[in-house]
Amino acid sequence: MVAYPIGGSQHDLSRPRTQNRKMNVVLINQYTRDHFKSVISVPLLDDRQEMDQALMTKIQQTNNSVPRLFKPKLSGLRLAEDSRYSRDMPLPPERRSKKYVANFDTRTLVYDAVEGAQRISLFCPRLLNLWPLLRDGLRLNGAPVRLRRHQSLRFERLDLPKGARGVLSVDIDGVQLPLSLPPVATDLFAGLDTMITMVKDTPAQWIVDWANYHTSAHGVQGLVLLDNGTDADLMQETAARLVAETSLTRIAIVSAPFPYGGNAGGRFVAPAKYLQVAMLNLMRARFLAQASGILSVDVDEFVQPMQTERAHCTIFDMARARYLGCVTFLGSWAFVKDTKGPQPQSAHGYTDLEHPCKSPKWCMVPGGLADRFVLAVHRPAGLLFPLTRLTQVRYWHFWATTTGWKVPRFDIEATGSPDLELVQALQAHLPQQEDLGA
Repeated sequence: MVAYPIGGSQHDLSRPRTQNRKMNVVLINQYTRDHFKSVISVPLLDDRQEMDQALMTKIQQTNNSVPRLFKPKLSGLRLAEDSRYSRDMPLPPERRSKKYVANFDTRTLVYDAVEGAQRISLFCPRLLNLWPLLRDGLRLNGAPVRLRRHQSLRFERLDLPKGARGVLSVDIDGVQLPLSLPPVATDLFAGLDTMITMVKDTPAQWIVDWANYHTSAHGVQGLVLLDNGTDADLMQETAARLVAETSLTRIAIVSAPFPYGGNAGGRFVAPAKYLQVAMLNLMRARFLAQASGILSVDVDEFVQPMQTERAHCTIFDMARARYLGCVTFLGSWAFVKDTKGPQPQSAHGYTDLEHPCKSPKWCMVPGGLADRFVLAVHRPAGLLFPLTRLTQVRYWHFWATTTGWKVPRFDIEATGSPDLELVQALQAHLPQQEDLGA
């Protein structure tokens, strides 16, 4: 099993850099096959059709050998509530709202520690003033260890020296806090087109419908569901229904009950929301580096079916066909007529061109050029982001499919015109639904 640290060596470094620059669609597709072939030891075959068949057979054998559903644990290291240490809030005290203070993560030191093939990496929220505490307190086999710090806008990755192995702990005022070291498991999603999202107390039916729609419309095979503190009984129901009512090949439900964070509170202020971006990058490193594609959309968002001449083209196919291996796309709000309160996706049947959804969503191919950069909720691909926009497809953002945790949109009146394309897509890809919004 091969592990790849974020932002660098996820690529075939034996391939000349000039050749990477000149890759066209054919070369990217060939590269994808070469990548999976090397990872899972598929023998080199001259005939491309035979090679693809052998590759799929090997992936299928791997998929059949592990359970469909698994619930991996995160290392998770948080300071005690009575600790004299805490993360300083970037916003000045006089500008902090009660909501800002309540949502800010003052205690988390480490989200997860991952043992890769070459080195151990720690994924953390922005450490800010807690950096010296973790730097000086980290122990490997009881001894201090040197760290290489990679800071991003909303999270940090700390790398131990290459080849360092052993037991991790953090010494805080003479108390040793253990830090478990789960290995990377990128083979679990190898060759699978996979979705990822974060939920909290989201109705099980909405998640099942969201998964089934994208399985039908875009061939989704894998799901990484990040659980930000959902009620235990509800998440148990969700897990059971995902197994019983979807055809997903692999489902990972990852408990991440850390503070979600909130808005920065003003322009030119350091972000106060760390969790989701950190989890995207952590999941790529720990589980998704060998996936054939990663789609990042929320449960209240459906990617429109592809309008192409091909019999069945998916958003993953579009990403694989791009030089950068990544596409981003905008959305349209969809509405429910004369209904109040939270509603499932299938209840929507109206759209309004004057209410576009301007936050881009994305689909990426691990190992592509865009994959060299830090992932973000709306702006993947780093400096290459402006080159990733796809105009042939959009997503529907369902106005009333929300529990109101952020804004109770369902209580805000919104209108539009009947959208036949939306209704037909819901009928085609959610055939079990009888009551559609139009």
